[in-house]
Amino acid sequence: MPAFTYPLAWIAAVTLPALAGIYFLRHRYRRKEVSSLLFWQMHRESREGGTKTEKPRWPLVFFIELLILALLVLAATGPRWQTPQTRRPLIVVLDDSQSMLAGPEGQRPRELAIESLGKIARKRGFLSFRLIASGETPRLLGDEARHPKEMEAQFAQWTCLSPGANLQSAIGLARSISHGEADILVLTDQAPEDPPGKGRVRWAALGLPRINFAFVNAARTAYGGEDRLLLEIANPSASAGESRLQITTNGQTLHEETVRVEAGESYRITVPVPPAIPVLHATLSEDALPGDNTVALVPPIRRTIRVANNLPDGPLKKLVGGTLASTGMLSTQEGEPEFLVHDSENIPTGKGTWSLRLLPASEKPARFTGPFVTDTSHPATKGLSLTGAIWGGDPAAQVKVDDLPVITAGNIPLLTHFNGMDGRNHLTLQYIPEHSTLHLTPQWPALFWNLLRWRAQAQPGLKESNHRLGMDIPYRAAGSEIILRRPDGSAQKLQAPGKDIRLPIDSPGVYQVTSGFAFEETTETFAVNFLAGQESDLSKATAGEWGSWDTETDVRIEYANFLPYLVLAALAAMAWHLFCISRQKGRV
Repeated sequence: MPAFTYPLAWIAAVTLPALAGIYFLRHRYRRKEVSSLLFWQMHRESREGGTKTEKPRWPLVFFIELLILALLVLAATGPRWQTPQTRRPLIVVLDDSQSMLAGPEGQRPRELAIESLGKIARKRGFLSFRLIASGETPRLLGDEARHPKEMEAQFAQWTCLSPGANLQSAIGLARSISHGEADILVLTDQAPEDPPGKGRVRWAALGLPRINFAFVNAARTAYGGEDRLLLEIANPSASAGESRLQITTNGQTLHEETVRVEAGESYRITVPVPPAIPVLHATLSEDALPGDNTVALVPPIRRTIRVANNLPDGPLKKLVGGTLASTGMLSTQEGEPEFLVHDSENIPTGKGTWSLRLLPASEKPARFTGPFVTDTSHPATKGLSLTGAIWGGDPAAQVKVDDLPVITAGNIPLLTHFNGMDGRNHLTLQYIPEHSTLHLTPQWPALFWNLLRWRAQAQPGLKESNHRLGMDIPYRAAGSEIILRRPDGSAQKLQAPGKDIRLPIDSPGVYQVTSGFAFEETTETFAVNFLAGQESDLSKATAGEWGSWDTETDVRIEYANFLPYLVLAALAAMAWHLFCISRQKGRV
């Protein structure tokens, strides 16, 4: 389509009907009686005037004059046409979040976006298209497309399963790969925070506000000898509503109820479940967005540690042994200890043995009441508070040069940490129960629970069994190769040369991951759920367009000017007009 540099010049188009009026009214005449017609050269000249009208005759020169006026009016508007040589490529940013799947079939924003893009592509011509899917991290869907079939083939990778869309990052990627020389089209269901003006970005929203219930939190945690299921259901809509909650396993219903939630509120429920149930499924009634109506939860990971208590017999060994047992993380399996409590100056030789060394009691003990300086970033001090505690120790205690302080009383080290070259961690603790009160508070078992938890997280395998879609899922491999089985049954081999990797998860469901050697493989099951309160809020979905691709400067520089050709055509029409007049000797 052409662009008109001076659109106000279309006002001159009023001359076209004015010309037609002149030719229409020229046949009006007035009756007058005369004595003779000898004074008239031709009888048809009598039709030049009068009070009555007859069917007008449109001579050729009328159409020539009409063409001349039309060409001059069009030339005055400054038309410019974008030729294939000057047409810019188009980069399309596609919202890859789940809200693009909201609504009934045929009215979903994703489907409307594909339809809209097809119209734009046919209008512009298929010269150069690039598609970017904007999830939490933008990604290119393929190479440059120059044909409708090439572009349609890339739509299969636009899954709309992400828990969010970082559209600004995607726009930045589009500008980077085009070096600022391409038009950018954003297709989403949300209005822009800062609407783009005239330039290179055009923003099109294709959503509608809808009523939607959603799971926004789901957890399955260990609680003693059983599991606890926690669900939070939100209603981000503008009106109250009801939904049917159903919790099932292997086709059997464990819990069912009708949930009514007020507008903008949420409903929480806690259900005890046996730990032997492999997978729990919770579902809500079907509504505008199916992706947030179901969650799957597998049993939590209950990791245990082989612990050896090599302290000499006495009150301290009994105190430490009872504290370790209270954590519920002691393993009954035999084998090399994974965590050793001792009082020796020598570091344990076990390949995977971490250690906690307790210094012997001092002959001149002191009681420290604080202030205690704690390294809050250390795993051993997570959630630890020493306010009001009394800690008995040795003011003259010396630490090794390589030991890092974790807890100190002023400049007196109470707990230190040494990280060996082999990756094992060793801690040194000085504590005299007879001069302390820390072991009488919950902070004492919390300290040992942190130490065992830290050691458990270093074991091969997963750290958690239930995850949110979009979060990193760390995994420590038992070997150099990992097999990831997806919910659809497909398997993917991953390399883990450094043992620790992040599993590539892009869709919700129940997964399995296997690593290790043939004689000692470890397989774990984990679940990934779509839990995104902001994305489930469909009340902010909207429709509209913002921004435009062409500015006046762009049109002048990048569009071909057709003014000279229109002027030449008008001059040619004028010459033709003069030729017709000369042949008819001034008579029309």
